[in-house]
Amino acid sequence: MAEYAAAITFPQNSTAYEALSKLSAATGGFEIRSAAIVERDKDGHLHVPEGGDTTAGAGTAGGSLIGMLVGALGGPVGMLLGWSAGAASGALYDADRLDTGDEAIEQFGALVPTGGNALLAETVEDTTEPLDRFVSEMGGTIVRRPTDEVVAELEAQQAAAEEAEKAARKAIREQKKQERKETQQQRVDALKAKFRKQ
Repeated sequence: MAEYAAAITFPQNSTAYEALSKLSAATGGFEIRSAAIVERDKDGHLHVPEGGDTTAGAGTAGGSLIGMLVGALGGPVGMLLGWSAGAASGALYDADRLDTGDEAIEQFGALVPTGGNALLAETVEDTTEPLDRFVSEMGGTIVRRPTDEVVAELEAQQAAAEEAEKAARKAIREQKKQERKETQQQRVDALKAKFRKQ
């Protein structure tokens, strides 16, 4: 059994919802552990639509791989939220913030055109043929990445976000320290000027 993260796209947005419904009940050679529909709005942001049947699987909202992936598509802040809130956070993704080092994340995000959607799924498969056939019969395409690769990218992205946050905090501390130093020097200079006048 192989485990994958998969992005499935269809020419019509409504087909993703139909496929999610059918996949939830499907049997035969594959298991859907969790799944979520994501949409790209006119501003290029990727999000999980609110309401309706947009997720499947017990762990989607509670930190599953798909929940983390959706969170990661929200960028560094979405990544931090995604570890705990998953797909329920409805995290946004800005297409301009893609990190070219995150190949699976970049690939999955790039599959969704403006106004379009995709079905992200965590799968367990004996072989890829049954799910490939299911997707093909519905007129869609599927891109898979091994779960361990996606998890490694998510871990690397989280570590990078934490390092960036740490560096930003350090820069702010240094800036405030410099401002205090400058303010203190201005006060000393003002006092010196007053004493000279006397």
